[in-house]
Amino acid sequence: MTRPEWLPDIVSVSGAWDETLANLYSIFVRDFKMSQPLFDGLQVWHDRRRPDGVYEEAFWHLITARDKYTGDRLLDPRRAERLPWCTPMIRNSHDDAVKVWDFRERSGVLRTYLWLEELDYAVVLEKRPHRIGEIAFLITAFYLGFRESRRNFARKYQKREA
Repeated sequence: MTRPEWLPDIVSVSGAWDETLANLYSIFVRDFKMSQPLFDGLQVWHDRRRPDGVYEEAFWHLITARDKYTGDRLLDPRRAERLPWCTPMIRNSHDDAVKVWDFRERSGVLRTYLWLEELDYAVVLEKRPHRIGEIAFLITAFYLGFRESRRNFARKYQKREA
């Protein structure tokens, strides 16, 4: 598959941590704070809580993954370098390159999955009622770098809600 024209380049996450973090956060600010993406006509909101007092919870979910041994969230380079893909994928979810479906989680929550299957990147949204009307809440986005992750996504796609 050719990369869709609307998909930007990945960013480098090598180098000094402070500079990398500042660059990633500037992308997050540009894409989620200075502008607001729409999904299916709904405003996309994100978790604005700041557990560290500086960066929003949503930002951390877009660049880190939980370490299976310590439980801490650590930088996930493949996820972080694709941060510039998140908003364009939401905005271009109608493109044939993006599979979009609803899936009811075990918890009963209905989530919307956006999967750029050929490039192994996914965004997860949850439609929620709000006083201004329904919104699409950004849950997370990540790179599916492992065969098991891709199989799991394929199973969710097969079991999607009609």
